[in-house]
Amino acid sequence: MKAQMPLPLSRLTLYMDQLNEVPDLRRAKDDDAGLRKASNEFEAIFIQQMLKTMRNSSLESDFVKKSEGEKLFRSMLDEQYAIISAKSGRLGLGEMIYEQLKSNIKK
Repeated sequence: MKAQMPLPLSRLTLYMDQLNEVPDLRRAKDDDAGLRKASNEFEAIFIQQMLKTMRNSSLESDFVKKSEGEKLFRSMLDEQYAIISAKSGRLGLGEMIYEQLKSNIKK
């Protein structure tokens, strides 16, 4: 029987795997699509941190405790909301980052 990793270590492994998928900006300077992808992924990370901070600052009652499963689900749901929001481009942060980096690379 295979032992399961503790939850924090498995989450850390998941995030490290996701970071390995983010294109390296030094290699992306000639690759316009890679630069755009990196900019949009940065926007998704920013939105996710914003949602996490909003959830932590909200008033919650201690009357009904949240299980670890519910906390994990909320975290994963916020992550998906962030990815969808970044792909929609409505916030525009990814596009601004892309334009700024693109102009700096040409110099």
